[in-house]
Amino acid sequence: MQPKFQAFRTSIFTPQDVSAMRDAFLLVVTERAPQEVSSDDAPLGRAIIRLYRMGLVDPMKLAAAAALLSTSKTFSNPDLFQLS
Repeated sequence: MQPKFQAFRTSIFTPQDVSAMRDAFLLVVTERAPQEVSSDDAPLGRAIIRLYRMGLVDPMKLAAAAALLSTSKTFSNPDLFQLS
């Protein structure tokens, strides 16, 4: 039964997973300069989730990488960049 659980692990987040992703999101949002505030933080959220699924679980490193990816024009175009 253990292998089946591992197969679904990439789609199911524990409370600790959600907490780490939330911490990363808040780190990025609170550190932004006022002119960088976005009304749509969906790209940031997508970057955090995708990077977390890839194994980047440290909130500070996750925040830094997600902030960079979410502002990239390549990342914003789903036809050009897939991280699934």
